[in-house]
Amino acid sequence: MIQGDKIKVTISDLNNEGEGVVRAGEERFVVFVADALPGEEVEARLVTKKKNYGTAKVLRRLSESPERITPACGLFGRCGGCQLQHISYGAQLRMKRKTVVDALERIGGIEAPNVHECVPSPELWGYRNKASLPVQSLGGESLRAGFYRPRSHDIIPYSDCPVLLPQINRNIRGLLAALREEGFCGAREGRRSLPNELIRHIVVRQAQFGEDSLCAVIGRRPLSKKEENSLRSAAQKIKGLSGMVYNINNSPGNFIWGSRTTPIYGAELMSERLGRYKFTFEASSFFQVNSAQALSLYDYAAGLALDGAPGKILELYSGVGSLTAFLAAGGAEVTAVESWLPAAKYIAGNAERNGIKKIVPHTAQAEDIAESLSGSRCDVVVVDPPRSGCDEKVIAAILKTAPERIVYVSCNPATLARDIRRLAEGGYTPLEARPFDMFPQTGHVETVTLLVKAGK
Repeated sequence: MIQGDKIKVTISDLNNEGEGVVRAGEERFVVFVADALPGEEVEARLVTKKKNYGTAKVLRRLSESPERITPACGLFGRCGGCQLQHISYGAQLRMKRKTVVDALERIGGIEAPNVHECVPSPELWGYRNKASLPVQSLGGESLRAGFYRPRSHDIIPYSDCPVLLPQINRNIRGLLAALREEGFCGAREGRRSLPNELIRHIVVRQAQFGEDSLCAVIGRRPLSKKEENSLRSAAQKIKGLSGMVYNINNSPGNFIWGSRTTPIYGAELMSERLGRYKFTFEASSFFQVNSAQALSLYDYAAGLALDGAPGKILELYSGVGSLTAFLAAGGAEVTAVESWLPAAKYIAGNAERNGIKKIVPHTAQAEDIAESLSGSRCDVVVVDPPRSGCDEKVIAAILKTAPERIVYVSCNPATLARDIRRLAEGGYTPLEARPFDMFPQTGHVETVTLLVKAGK
């Protein structure tokens, strides 16, 4: 089998990118087939062939899965933001649970893991409270903003996105029109930008349970006075926008944020309410993108952590202190650790605003503070790390702390399974895992896992 070959195959599985998976030919070579679902027979062309896998494009669908539906977005398949719009919601939930089960078995080494059904999102569309759009100067287009094409840095120009909160779509439309009207240009990708080519990203956030909305424009250099006035003028044209900030990031790489942020217009902060708690944060702070589902997840995770009325809880990767508030509601003293200063500096204030006393915030890398606190008594450890999972030093510090239970909140089943294996080797038993669909129409899944000390 070589690149360009036509193949006729029946799809056997689905990966979390929404691609059909099949082992083709006598060599049982793994091929990923875009827009093909399990059970469907397709005629496809092999587009790429790597050492361990290939990718193929459907030429003709010979049979169709009963789970196939019509995507709601006309950009589906070209935009890399959503992978599962062509699959029924019930099938999406089953696939996400299977993703967690497969990771725990294959990577975590757990036989028949206890994984509950995936908790559905309260909203399937119009749920996302944040949009991050890369911006480029490309060809004859001075400011192209949108979302990346799958597996590339090619920008598909923005068109109303059905997973975003409606107000975010309105703000993006207004912002792009205003930026173009004021003469702003995107930065060039992969080569030196001209002096007037400025903007790298825009980030737009909106409270789902409130009126606040923020916009951040991320540029590659400081603004001139004229540019600052023009950006302020652009912000004033956006109806309903609470505030705008400008962030400078001249570093290479994909990380959006730089360390310097200046106010441009209106408010620098926004607030969101989850249940009885209200949280204030800035444009670059981490906050779950699905507010309604975050409330369900935090209630559940806190319930696991507070079972048995613990006296002390260590929470690592705390963000702005949103889960922290739910943990402290049970009366335990919570030590909350966050490394990103634009988030960490709001932990204490958010606790005070919500009338919570027993929170001890720390701004530090999780691996550093965990090690320094590993000699302290702690009943429960709660972790909610980034996609890369916990640093090995964090795992070692948790094991040294020896809590009665660990609650692990994860957005990546692979690193979750890897870390659970390390914790299991250190004497902890994973009792249960519950997936939450935080990101409908995408292949991503959030999971809450409970581990207890062996013998408990």
